[in-house]
Amino acid sequence: MKLLIFLLSTTLLIQAKEIKHKIIIGAIEKVHLLDVNMVLKARIDTGAKTTSIDAREITPFERNGVKWVRFTCVNGNKSKTIEKKILRTVEIKRHGTKSQNRYVIEMNVMLGTVSRLIQVNLNNRKSYVYPVLIGRNFLRNSFIVDVTLKRPK
Repeated sequence: MKLLIFLLSTTLLIQAKEIKHKIIIGAIEKVHLLDVNMVLKARIDTGAKTTSIDAREITPFERNGVKWVRFTCVNGNKSKTIEKKILRTVEIKRHGTKSQNRYVIEMNVMLGTVSRLIQVNLNNRKSYVYPVLIGRNFLRNSFIVDVTLKRPK
């Protein structure tokens, strides 16, 4: 019995230590897309595997036999067109509509003090409330999401 209590308390201490070093964020946060120097509102989605950004005028092209994509990021009345190498194409399955193919690129994203080079998929999110959707590939091992927190205005 003492061994069982010891094992349970040790497990709880380990879990508490893991939580201690994580940052608590809300369901909505501001993120900095470092590659385009834009701060945008983002929806935090633990159900999404990959982060998605609002990209307009998405145009694939080839450069020296390598597939690239040109796209425009929009933030209010500001926009910036950039070019990135395409890493892959991903099929996104959506409820109630047909699947959609999206280009995946690497981009530097910062939330609070955490900055990461991650894979993001490009999607015209003009009709969405938030231009960025932060997925598990950014959140992993650093964040706890408290959906009751809603900071950005």
